[in-house]
Amino acid sequence: VNQIENMPTEIRIIGDSFNQMMGELQKSVKKEKEAQEQMRNAEIKALEAQINPHFLYNTLDTINWMAIDREAYDVSNAIGSLAYILRYGINNSNGIVTVQEEAEWLKQYIFLQQTRLKNTFTCEVHVEPDCRMVKIHKLLLQPFVENAILHGFENVGRAHRLLVSIRKEEKELCVRIEDNGKGIPEDVLEKIREGNLPKTSEKNHIGMENAIMRMRMYYGEKAKIRIESEVDKGTVVTLLFPVDEGEEE
Repeated sequence: VNQIENMPTEIRIIGDSFNQMMGELQKSVKKEKEAQEQMRNAEIKALEAQINPHFLYNTLDTINWMAIDREAYDVSNAIGSLAYILRYGINNSNGIVTVQEEAEWLKQYIFLQQTRLKNTFTCEVHVEPDCRMVKIHKLLLQPFVENAILHGFENVGRAHRLLVSIRKEEKELCVRIEDNGKGIPEDVLEKIREGNLPKTSEKNHIGMENAIMRMRMYYGEKAKIRIESEVDKGTVVTLLFPVDEGEEE
């Protein structure tokens, strides 16, 4: 400012005009950003209104009864499962549930995948009785199951099998997700173990990253992930969660 005051009058006027212009430009840019933000918020609210959960459930229920009227019971079952997993996922998505509740939701999700993929794989979900009431954060298992279904069985000629087993090991909840798919090459496996998931545009890897991040956030270093795999034989993912006395009903 002192430098401008010491300059000739003409240059000072030009300088003042330039500063005024820059100030007005910054205000204009700020207003434009605010307008864009308001528009974005309005678009989000409009989208939220369109996908209102009650609207989705009521619409699915209507379609379900249409299917029943036509005796399309397989379609009705699929719609019922879809409504169930949507309701479970939308309502308090970061909430805590029992292992039994999470396993039941997982079964519905797997059923929909089997329907979508025309029963190209079989799956069993086993939950040991002594861990059914153990508490766990929701939606942490599905990304690993989805990865096995969508990628583990890709280009594998033999019958596809997936096994999910949940049991207690001392003070840990052990979730084992095993497939007989194509397996993971050793170099890729090492990168995954280091936390570097393969870069892809497909959402399932984003889901795995999100699940791992949430596991760390909820349980810290007490949560563990082990991945064992052999090419052309299959993959086993083991998830370990801490179990405290207060987490059981």
